[in-house]
Amino acid sequence: MHDLNDEFLVAANLDLVEIPGGKFRMGSPDHEKGRTEYEGPVHEVTVPSFRIGRYPVTNEEYGRFLVARPDHRKLAHGDARWFSQLRQPVVGADWDDAQAFAKWAGCRLPSEAEWEYACRAGTATRFYNGDDEKGLAAISCRGALDDATHPVGQKEPNAFGLFDMLGNVWEWVEDDWHDDYLEAPGDGRPWVHFPRKKRRVVRGGAWGVVGSRDRRCASRSWHVHELRLPGVGFRVVSPLSS
Repeated sequence: MHDLNDEFLVAANLDLVEIPGGKFRMGSPDHEKGRTEYEGPVHEVTVPSFRIGRYPVTNEEYGRFLVARPDHRKLAHGDARWFSQLRQPVVGADWDDAQAFAKWAGCRLPSEAEWEYACRAGTATRFYNGDDEKGLAAISCRGALDDATHPVGQKEPNAFGLFDMLGNVWEWVEDDWHDDYLEAPGDGRPWVHFPRKKRRVVRGGAWGVVGSRDRRCASRSWHVHELRLPGVGFRVVSPLSS
Protein backbone atom coordinates (compact mmCIF):
# COMPACT_ATOMS: atom_id res chain seq x y z
CA MET A 1 0.00 0.00 0.00
CA HIS A 2 1.24 3.51 -0.81
CA ASP A 3 2.49 5.40 2.25
CA LEU A 4 2.01 9.16 2.28
CA ASN A 5 5.13 9.47 4.45
CA ASP A 6 7.22 8.31 1.48
CA GLU A 7 6.26 11.45 -0.44
CA PHE A 8 7.70 13.60 2.30
CA LEU A 9 10.82 11.43 2.51
CA VAL A 10 11.45 11.93 -1.21
CA ALA A 11 11.29 15.70 -0.73
CA ALA A 12 13.64 15.52 2.28
CA ASN A 13 15.92 13.01 0.49
CA LEU A 14 16.72 11.16 3.70
CA ASP A 15 18.51 7.81 3.82
CA LEU A 16 16.55 5.63 6.24
CA VAL A 17 17.41 2.10 7.32
CA GLU A 18 14.79 -0.51 8.17
CA ILE A 19 15.25 -1.83 11.71
CA PRO A 20 13.56 -5.17 12.47
CA GLY A 21 11.53 -5.31 15.64
CA GLY A 22 12.67 -7.34 18.61
CA LYS A 23 13.45 -7.47 22.29
CA PHE A 24 16.52 -6.14 24.05
CA ARG A 25 17.76 -5.30 27.51
CA MET A 26 17.93 -1.53 27.87
CA GLY A 27 20.37 0.19 30.22
CA SER A 28 23.70 -0.87 31.69
CA PRO A 29 24.54 -3.50 34.31
CA ASP A 30 26.05 -2.41 37.62
CA HIS A 31 29.52 -3.65 36.65
CA GLU A 32 29.77 -1.72 33.37
CA LYS A 33 32.73 0.65 33.38
CA GLY A 34 31.64 4.28 33.15
CA ARG A 35 27.97 3.66 33.92
CA THR A 36 25.87 6.16 35.87
CA GLU A 37 22.91 5.64 38.15
CA TYR A 38 20.68 7.07 35.40
CA GLU A 39 21.14 3.93 33.29
CA GLY A 40 19.25 1.46 35.45
CA PRO A 41 17.58 -0.70 36.24
CA VAL A 42 18.25 -2.83 33.18
CA HIS A 43 14.88 -3.80 31.77
CA GLU A 44 13.51 -5.70 28.79
CA VAL A 45 11.89 -3.67 26.03
CA THR A 46 10.00 -4.92 22.97
CA VAL A 47 10.50 -2.57 20.02
CA PRO A 48 8.33 -2.72 16.87
CA SER A 49 9.96 -2.39 13.45
CA PHE A 50 10.77 1.14 12.25
CA ARG A 51 13.07 3.08 9.95
CA ILE A 52 15.78 5.39 11.25
CA GLY A 53 18.25 7.76 9.65
CA ARG A 54 21.46 6.09 8.52
CA TYR A 55 23.21 9.26 9.71
CA PRO A 56 22.35 12.19 11.95
CA VAL A 57 20.53 14.87 9.95
CA THR A 58 23.15 16.84 8.03
CA ASN A 59 23.49 20.52 7.18
CA GLU A 60 22.63 19.64 3.58
CA GLU A 61 19.36 17.98 4.60
CA TYR A 62 18.47 20.69 7.09
CA GLY A 63 19.23 23.27 4.40
CA ARG A 64 16.50 21.79 2.19
CA PHE A 65 14.10 22.22 5.10
CA LEU A 66 15.06 25.89 5.49
CA VAL A 67 14.53 26.49 1.77
CA ALA A 68 11.08 24.91 1.99
CA ARG A 69 10.35 26.73 5.25
CA PRO A 70 11.95 30.19 4.86
CA ASP A 71 9.94 31.41 7.84
CA HIS A 72 11.79 29.03 10.17
CA ARG A 73 14.64 30.54 12.18
CA LYS A 74 18.24 29.86 11.23
CA LEU A 75 20.53 27.59 13.23
CA ALA A 76 22.37 29.01 16.21
CA HIS A 77 25.79 27.86 14.92
CA GLY A 78 25.03 27.35 11.25
CA ASP A 79 27.48 29.98 9.97
CA ALA A 80 30.49 28.79 11.97
CA ARG A 81 32.93 27.41 9.39
CA TRP A 82 33.91 24.43 11.56
CA PHE A 83 30.26 23.26 11.72
CA SER A 84 28.90 24.28 8.31
CA GLN A 85 30.14 21.62 5.85
CA LEU A 86 27.25 20.06 3.97
CA ARG A 87 27.90 16.52 5.28
CA GLN A 88 28.54 17.50 8.88
CA PRO A 89 25.67 16.77 11.26
CA VAL A 90 23.46 19.74 11.88
CA VAL A 91 24.05 21.41 15.27
CA GLY A 92 22.54 24.46 16.95
CA ALA A 93 19.01 23.09 16.61
CA ASP A 94 16.96 22.87 19.76
CA TRP A 95 14.40 20.14 20.40
CA ASP A 96 11.61 22.17 18.81
CA ASP A 97 13.70 22.78 15.67
CA ALA A 98 14.29 19.03 15.47
CA GLN A 99 10.56 18.43 15.80
CA ALA A 100 9.80 20.91 13.03
CA PHE A 101 12.27 19.25 10.66
CA ALA A 102 10.95 15.78 11.48
CA LYS A 103 7.35 16.84 10.82
CA TRP A 104 8.33 18.47 7.52
CA ALA A 105 10.09 15.25 6.46
CA GLY A 106 7.12 13.04 7.39
CA CYS A 107 9.06 11.59 10.31
CA ARG A 108 9.40 11.98 14.07
CA LEU A 109 12.12 11.84 16.67
CA PRO A 110 12.99 8.36 17.94
CA SER A 111 11.96 7.22 21.36
CA GLU A 112 14.86 6.67 23.73
CA ALA A 113 14.23 2.91 23.56
CA GLU A 114 14.25 2.93 19.74
CA TRP A 115 17.48 4.90 19.77
CA GLU A 116 19.31 2.49 22.09
CA TYR A 117 17.91 -0.56 20.30
CA ALA A 118 19.13 0.82 16.96
CA CYS A 119 22.50 1.79 18.43
CA ARG A 120 23.17 -1.61 19.98
CA ALA A 121 22.18 -3.50 16.81
CA GLY A 122 21.91 -6.76 18.71
CA THR A 123 24.90 -6.24 21.01
CA ALA A 124 24.99 -6.00 24.80
CA THR A 125 28.48 -4.46 25.11
CA ARG A 126 29.64 -0.97 26.13
CA PHE A 127 30.08 0.07 22.51
CA TYR A 128 28.43 -1.50 19.51
CA ASN A 129 31.78 -2.96 18.46
CA GLY A 130 32.69 -4.46 21.83
CA ASP A 131 33.91 -3.53 25.31
CA ASP A 132 37.48 -2.50 24.50
CA GLU A 133 38.03 1.27 24.46
CA LYS A 134 40.79 0.79 21.89
CA GLY A 135 38.08 0.00 19.35
CA LEU A 136 36.15 3.20 20.02
CA ALA A 137 38.24 5.28 17.61
CA ALA A 138 36.96 3.14 14.73
CA ILE A 139 33.33 4.19 15.31
CA SER A 140 33.56 7.54 17.11
CA CYS A 141 35.17 10.97 17.05
CA ARG A 142 38.14 11.27 19.37
CA GLY A 143 36.62 13.50 22.03
CA ALA A 144 38.62 16.56 23.04
CA LEU A 145 41.34 15.71 20.48
CA ASP A 146 38.90 16.83 17.76
CA ASP A 147 37.87 20.46 17.42
CA ALA A 148 34.56 19.95 15.61
CA THR A 149 32.09 17.40 14.32
CA HIS A 150 33.09 14.92 11.61
CA PRO A 151 31.30 14.65 8.27
CA VAL A 152 28.93 11.72 8.63
CA GLY A 153 29.81 8.25 7.40
CA GLN A 154 33.57 8.42 7.95
CA LYS A 155 33.62 5.89 10.79
CA GLU A 156 32.57 2.24 10.83
CA PRO A 157 28.82 1.49 10.99
CA ASN A 158 27.10 -0.86 13.38
CA ALA A 159 25.49 -4.15 12.34
CA PHE A 160 22.32 -2.34 11.22
CA GLY A 161 24.35 -0.12 8.89
CA LEU A 162 23.96 3.00 11.04
CA PHE A 163 26.79 5.52 11.29
CA ASP A 164 27.81 8.03 13.94
CA MET A 165 25.60 6.68 16.69
CA LEU A 166 28.35 7.36 19.23
CA GLY A 167 30.58 10.38 19.64
CA ASN A 168 29.77 12.78 16.79
CA VAL A 169 26.82 14.71 18.25
CA TRP A 170 24.44 14.18 21.11
CA GLU A 171 21.05 13.39 19.55
CA TRP A 172 17.68 14.65 20.70
CA VAL A 173 15.05 11.97 21.25
CA GLU A 174 11.36 12.32 22.02
CA ASP A 175 11.42 11.41 25.72
CA ASP A 176 11.25 13.62 28.78
CA TRP A 177 14.12 13.11 31.20
CA HIS A 178 13.76 10.64 34.09
CA ASP A 179 16.50 9.96 36.62
CA ASP A 180 16.15 6.18 36.20
CA TYR A 181 14.14 3.55 34.34
CA LEU A 182 11.77 2.66 37.15
CA GLU A 183 8.29 2.38 35.60
CA ALA A 184 9.68 2.98 32.10
CA PRO A 185 7.43 1.61 29.33
CA GLY A 186 8.39 -1.78 27.98
CA ASP A 187 6.92 -1.40 24.49
CA GLY A 188 9.39 1.03 22.92
CA ARG A 189 7.14 4.10 23.06
CA PRO A 190 8.44 7.49 24.27
CA TRP A 191 8.21 8.15 28.01
CA VAL A 192 6.65 11.60 28.23
CA HIS A 193 4.57 13.69 30.61
CA PHE A 194 1.62 15.99 30.02
CA PRO A 195 2.31 18.80 30.34
CA ARG A 196 5.79 18.14 29.00
CA LYS A 197 8.87 18.62 31.16
CA LYS A 198 11.53 21.11 30.10
CA ARG A 199 14.35 18.56 30.20
CA ARG A 200 14.58 16.21 27.21
CA VAL A 201 16.83 13.20 26.72
CA VAL A 202 19.90 13.27 24.47
CA ARG A 203 21.85 10.18 23.49
CA GLY A 204 25.16 9.21 21.91
CA GLY A 205 27.83 11.58 23.24
CA ALA A 206 29.47 14.37 21.24
CA TRP A 207 32.70 15.32 19.49
CA GLY A 208 33.96 17.30 22.50
CA VAL A 209 33.33 14.56 25.07
CA VAL A 210 36.45 13.51 26.97
CA GLY A 211 36.91 9.77 27.50
CA SER A 212 34.52 6.94 26.76
CA ARG A 213 31.86 7.30 29.46
CA ASP A 214 29.43 9.35 27.38
CA ARG A 215 30.12 7.43 24.17
CA ARG A 216 28.61 4.14 25.29
CA CYS A 217 25.40 2.58 23.99
CA ALA A 218 23.67 3.00 27.36
CA SER A 219 24.91 6.51 28.11
CA ARG A 220 22.20 9.15 28.48
CA SER A 221 21.99 12.79 29.42
CA TRP A 222 19.58 15.70 29.08
CA HIS A 223 19.29 19.29 27.91
CA VAL A 224 16.53 21.85 28.34
CA HIS A 225 14.50 21.68 25.14
CA GLU A 226 15.17 25.36 24.30
CA LEU A 227 18.97 25.04 24.26
CA ARG A 228 20.72 25.35 20.88
CA LEU A 229 24.17 23.86 21.37
CA PRO A 230 27.14 23.11 19.08
CA GLY A 231 27.35 19.51 20.28
CA VAL A 232 23.69 18.52 19.84
CA GLY A 233 21.96 17.30 16.69
CA PHE A 234 19.37 14.63 15.92
CA ARG A 235 18.25 11.86 13.60
CA VAL A 236 14.72 10.91 12.67
CA VAL A 237 12.58 7.80 12.39
CA SER A 238 9.63 6.83 10.24
CA PRO A 239 7.05 4.05 10.47
CA LEU A 240 7.36 1.25 7.96
CA SER A 241 5.16 1.38 4.85
CA SER A 242 2.02 -0.71 5.23
